Amino acid sequence: MEAVPQQFAQDAPHAGQAQPTGGDVLPKSAIMLYPAGTTLPPGWQTPWIKAGWVVSACPNPGCLPAVVRGAGRPAAAVPALAERRETDAGKSAVRAHASLGGSSAAASDVDAQSGGLAGSMLRRSDFLAQLSSLRESESRVSVLMAIQLDQAATLDARLDRTAVFALEESMSTRIAAVLEAGDTVTLWLEYGFGVLVQRKTAAEVSDVAARICTSIAAEPFLVGDEALDLSVSIGLALAPSAPCADRAQEWFSTAYAAQGIASRHGGNRPEGVLTREFEPMPAERVLIIREWVADARAGRNVIVEFQPLLPASTQAGELYSVHAKLRDARAPLGGVYRREYLRLARAAGAMIMINRISLFQAFETLEQECRAGRSTRLVVPVELDTLHGMAWRWLVEELRRRPQLRDRLIVELEASRELTEKENLMCIVRLRRFGVRVSLSDQCGDLAQLALWTKFPVDFLRIPYATVAENTDAEFTAATRGFKESGRQLIVDSVSDTGAVSRLAALGIDYLRGRKLAATGARLDYDFSAAF
Repeated sequence: MEAVPQQFAQDAPHAGQAQPTGGDVLPKSAIMLYPAGTTLPPGWQTPWIKAGWVVSACPNPGCLPAVVRGAGRPAAAVPALAERRETDAGKSAVRAHASLGGSSAAASDVDAQSGGLAGSMLRRSDFLAQLSSLRESESRVSVLMAIQLDQAATLDARLDRTAVFALEESMSTRIAAVLEAGDTVTLWLEYGFGVLVQRKTAAEVSDVAARICTSIAAEPFLVGDEALDLSVSIGLALAPSAPCADRAQEWFSTAYAAQGIASRHGGNRPEGVLTREFEPMPAERVLIIREWVADARAGRNVIVEFQPLLPASTQAGELYSVHAKLRDARAPLGGVYRREYLRLARAAGAMIMINRISLFQAFETLEQECRAGRSTRLVVPVELDTLHGMAWRWLVEELRRRPQLRDRLIVELEASRELTEKENLMCIVRLRRFGVRVSLSDQCGDLAQLALWTKFPVDFLRIPYATVAENTDAEFTAATRGFKESGRQLIVDSVSDTGAVSRLAALGIDYLRGRKLAATGARLDYDFSAAF
């Protein structure tokens, strides 16, 4: 068998050139040509592989450039003979070889040689070069797919190299059948592929990924004498938007993070973030939080913590805010709070369950505080949806069951134009009829908005510290005078400057909140007597 590569080297026009080194460079390639519909005998690749060749089967001569791995390198095109008198398959290549190659190894050149064939196969370095050079288009969405066989670990222990190669060839054929002209593919890891697709919309990309999953799972693969039902997990990723040292590797890392999540969810599915609305949050972070949100929707993985609101006046009582945190199982002290998961939880329909867990824990905690003789009050942020339907009926039952806690509970709603609707305004009225106090959280930073909230039947208003810092004392006092004169209380959030505490107290602020003032914790053990 060693004579075969030597003879090929003598005939090939590029044989005298030094062979590049690298994990993705394949200096000796062979392509077995055969008529469409013909079944090659099992193990036909074995003598080639043993002799150091990398072989491909090709039923269509027009696809030759797509299956040559390593643009710019020679390859032998070998016809499958009807009668084989020589058992050494390599001897057939000596007379039947043809030199294929190009002057450029660029991915775009390979695609041009392929005549726009669907699913053009590129070697890894060319594929990475394409990812690095690709520029965003306003009219098309470019998405990298990381495809991995779900059963890879099991098959790896059972199959030899010949069987692995044949299986990968069968998989690539099914994947290519779903793709379009201009899409490119590369082998990536064992039983894995990288696919770059460009479509007009993200929905079209999602459809391609779903059809790839279907094509792999639709029919069993013949591996040896056994028919195996297989499936793939697909990770989807948009190109990195932030500057990075290695754009291609960063893009692949994001796609494989998504693929890992798809695999953990049972496989045979695509997973990924095909929108930039959550940036600058990394796509990997979005995917992880989505997992936690899914657990939260089922009533799992939610931890309730408390943060003291420091009284800025002697008249203010002991007050804590309730924080529902989604736990990170990998880091017991980690996790995410409402501000980070809110949009994802709303999209997943998980906020009603998160609010219910928060309210229930608040009731239980207030029961304990009441038995201990303390007059603690709790602020619980909830969504408007919690005040409608079954969620509202549950809350009403709890309020009827624990009447002694009603005036200790403060329900906080997001200050938005939705509150001006009659139905939502009535929700606030119903809460107050039960004796529950209501707070609004206005994070828009516009002091002019305060005049609107002054008209609402609420007891507290929470605003960010930045709103106070950006205005003069006279401007802030004038904007809040109506709210304060009606006997209601102001809470300033996200206080990052401890030196501003005296000024805030002089402005008539009732409570201050911020990590630099008091941290969030699992217990209500803050010493308010030593606050100032």
